[in-house]
Amino acid sequence: MSKTLAVFAICLAGLCANAMAQDAKTVIANAQKALGDVKSITYSGSAKDVAFQQCGSNAADMNCRGTHDPMRPINNYIRVIDLTSPASRATGATNNPAGGGATQPMPGTFFQGITAQQVDVAQPWGNSLEFYITPWGFLKGAAANNATASKKKVDGKNYTVLTWSPTVKAPSGKSYVINGYVDEKNMVDRVETWLGENIMGDMHIVATYTGWKDFGGAMAPTKIVQTRGGWPFFEVDVMAAKANPPDVATLVPAPAGGRAGGGGGGGAPAPLVVTSEKLGDGLYRLTTGPGSYDSVIVEFKDYIMMLEAGQSIARGEAYVAATKKLIPNKPIRYVMNTHPHSDHTGGLPVLVAEGATIITQKNNEDFLEKALNTPRTLLDDPLAKNPKKAKIEAVGEKKVYSDGTRTVEFYHVSPVPHSNGLMIAYIPKEKILFQGDFSVTPGQPANDHVKALVPILEKLNLDFDRYINVHTSAAPQTKADVWKAVGK
Repeated sequence: MSKTLAVFAICLAGLCANAMAQDAKTVIANAQKALGDVKSITYSGSAKDVAFQQCGSNAADMNCRGTHDPMRPINNYIRVIDLTSPASRATGATNNPAGGGATQPMPGTFFQGITAQQVDVAQPWGNSLEFYITPWGFLKGAAANNATASKKKVDGKNYTVLTWSPTVKAPSGKSYVINGYVDEKNMVDRVETWLGENIMGDMHIVATYTGWKDFGGAMAPTKIVQTRGGWPFFEVDVMAAKANPPDVATLVPAPAGGRAGGGGGGGAPAPLVVTSEKLGDGLYRLTTGPGSYDSVIVEFKDYIMMLEAGQSIARGEAYVAATKKLIPNKPIRYVMNTHPHSDHTGGLPVLVAEGATIITQKNNEDFLEKALNTPRTLLDDPLAKNPKKAKIEAVGEKKVYSDGTRTVEFYHVSPVPHSNGLMIAYIPKEKILFQGDFSVTPGQPANDHVKALVPILEKLNLDFDRYINVHTSAAPQTKADVWKAVGK
């Protein structure tokens, strides 16, 4: 009897799976029809974006108020999605920081290209997902990749959720998943997926499409909002759309001298060779030479404190290994983060896996705590392999760590344009100031960031001689170098 029931259950499961597949095909076909069964579509309007984990300078709003705040405006935004190639391109007029530490934005061009090669679902998901999280790209992918269908209610609204996976796997070996929410009018209101990200773990990427409108034969949403890890990332206010434009192949040309999308190759990066500079008893600067992101390690009686963790997993691992050789048999209890930009947080997962507590400015606490405590099932990095809860100790305006022999002081530097969560470290015994993004080039005038820092240093009245950058300097720098750069 039990064997008969088992066979019946297997058959029933097979029938259900077949019904779900059939239902998914019907939902896909109906949604494609509702969107006009287009071969290509272009839409235009105004947009805004942001560099991940940073903020976007613009003429009206120069100071960073927080992660992804403000965003960078993009005017005359145009996107074309070609389902036949398939490919996608977008362009617009925007502004970019002038470079060299200047804060005045300069006119620039936004361009995003997704090539036919990148759209291939066997290629890295991070490159192709921007095509597939569009309603049109999602439905094309669903039709070609055995989507399944389920029912779900979100915010009181009934949806059929189509789900499929690209063939490419995550670094952990797990399949990626993408869901599209189709409403009762067969419109795609939301598409979501997950991507492994160094700080954000299984980063949730959500694109919402609202205010669907018939633009003279082309169905398009009037508002597009994309978030990553719960943070604003990209928005478009759509003012016009056109289905099957005849000039689709040339509508959004790549910038002169530029390429539509990235390329591969280059091989694995060379191993990092860490060298150390002794700054005092139990005090070292770690570097890998030109182009390095430097860290300082400080020995206390019972533990080690690392100032900055390196800009990548590889650098974080290399610096932890070097630290254990220089100061064996003591745990790395603390790691200081100067600010939450992606090139200054990259090594933090390594230190969290080591059990270190992150010292950061209070304005960064919410971001780092949520991000680093997100599941990491798509990754195979040290924190994914050795999961630990990230511990944060937040600094308001000042915090001092001391064991009676060694003292390190932390200060919030504000207001400055670069980040609202910038922090410097001061080591009084050796008169060392350690900072993240206030670089000085001897013989050249100070940039806008250094100009903002110096009045704060004067107010704090810190008695420092050595000035150490996270972005390594060609030669040791002093307070005199900083003061000379600002004309003092």
